[in-house]
Amino acid sequence: MEKVRVDPESAAVQMVRLRERHGELERRLAELERHLSLTPDEQVERAVLKKEKLRTKDALQRLSAVRAP
Repeated sequence: MEKVRVDPESAAVQMVRLRERHGELERRLAELERHLSLTPDEQVERAVLKKEKLRTKDALQRLSAVRAP
C-alpha cells in the first residue's frame, strides 16, 4: 500500500472548512427539529442533511488521522 503525502497546511484548511460546514448542518438540523411537524420537503431535507453531516464527520476523522504523528 502506497503512502499518500498530505500538505499539513491544506489539511488544516480542509479541517476548518469541514468544521464550519458541520456546524452549519447542525444548526439547520436543530432548526428543523424545533418544528412540531415537517413537510415532506423538510423531511427529505433533514435526511439529506443528516447524511451530509455524517460524511463531513467521517472526512474530519480521516484528516485527523492523517495529521496525527
